[in-house]
Amino acid sequence: MTAVHSSLFSFSVTVFLGIFFFKLDSYRNLKNKHFWIYALIGGITNISYALAVVNGELVRVMLLFFLSPVWTIPFSYLLLREKIYFQNILAAFLSVFGAFIVLWQPDLLNAKIAISDIYAIIGGIGFALTNVLARYYKDFTVKEKSYAIWIGVVLIAALVTLFFPLTLNESILNLNNLIILLLLGIALLVTTIVVQLGLILVKAVKASPVFLFEIVVIGISGYYLANEVLSLKDFVGGIFIVLGVLISARK
Repeated sequence: MTAVHSSLFSFSVTVFLGIFFFKLDSYRNLKNKHFWIYALIGGITNISYALAVVNGELVRVMLLFFLSPVWTIPFSYLLLREKIYFQNILAAFLSVFGAFIVLWQPDLLNAKIAISDIYAIIGGIGFALTNVLARYYKDFTVKEKSYAIWIGVVLIAALVTLFFPLTLNESILNLNNLIILLLLGIALLVTTIVVQLGLILVKAVKASPVFLFEIVVIGISGYYLANEVLSLKDFVGGIFIVLGVLISARK
């Protein structure tokens, strides 16, 4: 099963679970064009990232995707009119620099631009724009924004599958895969809700560097759960990311 098809099925499960456990209070905003703009950007962001990870080198993809704090700065200024202080710019570049150190490999930047690089850049820009729009669309509830993301991914994935059809067979529709898709649906349900709630409470320029903290979490969890060795560059890069987060959160 490709990343696009797994996204289609897992987010469809999320929508299904949401209908039962996270019902919308009103359906009036489903007619609002801004709901569908948010859904479109969210869908393109998720599918672009999935395609980038599958088709490209993971380290290179992550590095390009995690440029999102840099894109957040102009989006925040143009759409939210948030004041961009020096500390916001410093926090963004420290976090990106930290990510660069952690993800660095010899000859990482020497390779020619591939389609996966384009997917990763589109995903990073879309991720930054999604975070900013989460605050920009103040009239939308957390539920409505969550549904917009889920529906957007399903629609974009369904559109892509028109060009890359999936042949269903017993190896795909086995119990293990169905359980995995169900668990993914539950995880996406919870994660989207938490992120949408958090983006309302925190300014976009402050929230964006915080997302890069997941690189630190990946390093630590990889050490304890996957027996991966933490190198010196992991520690150094992690320090820069944490510094970016701390500076971003400082009043």
